[in-house]
Amino acid sequence: MTAFEFWNQVFGENVQDTKDYTGRPIKKVAYGQKNSKYGWVVEHILPLNNGGKDCIENMHIVSMDAYYLRKGKLTFTIDGIRCQVQKSNNGYSICKIGDKKMDMWEREFGNVEKAEDFAGRTIFKTAKGDDNSDYGWDIDHIMPLALGGKDNDENKQIVHLLTNDEKADKTTFEINGSIYQVKKKSKSDKRKWANGYDYSQKKYCIEEK
Repeated sequence: MTAFEFWNQVFGENVQDTKDYTGRPIKKVAYGQKNSKYGWVVEHILPLNNGGKDCIENMHIVSMDAYYLRKGKLTFTIDGIRCQVQKSNNGYSICKIGDKKMDMWEREFGNVEKAEDFAGRTIFKTAKGDDNSDYGWDIDHIMPLALGGKDNDENKQIVHLLTNDEKADKTTFEINGSIYQVKKKSKSDKRKWANGYDYSQKKYCIEEK
C-alpha cells in the first residue's frame, strides 16, 4: 500500500487537508516534504525496535514536525504536552498524559490574562490553540526542527496562531511589513529579553551551546 492509498483509507479519498494527533495541519499533496509546513509521513505507532509490527494497524499519519519531535520514543513531549504509546483494544495508540503549555505562559508572561507575542499581536491566556479566536496562541520552535532546532525550552516561544502560520519553518520572514530573522543571542540589554531571547530590535535570537 502506498502512502497516498493509506491517506485515502484513513481520511477518505476526497480529503485534501486535515490535522494530525498534535493538531498540526497536513495536506495530502505534501507527503514527505521536509520543508513544507504541511508535510507528513507514515509512522509506526509502536516502533519496530520496541516490538511493533510492520502492519497497517500499527501505522498512522503524522506531520513532519511531530515525526522529528517524537524521534521514535515511547514517551515524549510535543508542544508541552506529554504523550505516551499505550496498548488499546485495537493494538496501540498515542495518548496525551499531560499539558505544560500553561506553565510556559506563566514563565514567559507571568500571571496575566493578556499579552503580546514578539510581533505585537495580542493573545489571551484562555485562547490556547483556539483557531476560532482572534487571540489564539501556540508554542513555536524559534529555530525550526526541520532546520536543526532543538526541542527544549530555550528554543521555544509563545506566539499568536497567525504569527506561527506566517513564520512557519523559515529563519527570515516578514510579518506586517517588518522583517524578522533568527540569530544567535546578542549582548544587548537583558531587560529587553523575554525567556532568554533578544526582542530589542524586533528580532528574536537563539543561543547555540
